[in-house]
Amino acid sequence: MAHEKDVTDHETGEVKRVNTGFVQLYEDHIPLLLEMLQENRTAGNLFIWLLKHMDHRNALVVSQLALAQAFGVTDRSIRTAVAYLKEKKAVTILKSGSANIYAVNAQIAWKSDANGKKYALFDAAVYISESEQDRPLFSTQLVGHAQPKPAKAKPLRTKKAVDTDQTTTL
Repeated sequence: MAHEKDVTDHETGEVKRVNTGFVQLYEDHIPLLLEMLQENRTAGNLFIWLLKHMDHRNALVVSQLALAQAFGVTDRSIRTAVAYLKEKKAVTILKSGSANIYAVNAQIAWKSDANGKKYALFDAAVYISESEQDRPLFSTQLVGHAQPKPAKAKPLRTKKAVDTDQTTTL
């Protein structure tokens, strides 16, 4: 599996090789990660899960129900784990209506280069649970995916329609 890719700067045309698919952990916070895994295993696992699923701006929108289903635990266990992570200042929880936005503390872990930190918390990846939806997701699993329109019936000219200049649609 390659962890590097070439990115072209569209202004200068310069091609740079950058790392992809990584999470940067700050060494001085590794003891905190170990502590979390020992004191509250669910919280420690949740934190690592958030690291995996967060976007390059350290954020993820996900409900507690979806988290509970992902971990195979109760939503109460997730609430307890989230409270623990907030207490340890490992995550911040922002609200958007009834949705939770989990933002990982960028001083503990970061998923992009250091220059991107100034944009933290301004957008997020979204993780949803199918069981939370009012209707089934699109068959493509992409919300908002364009579906082809059904073909309209073409007007059919019958002999009588030709004689009277009328068109009948089947």
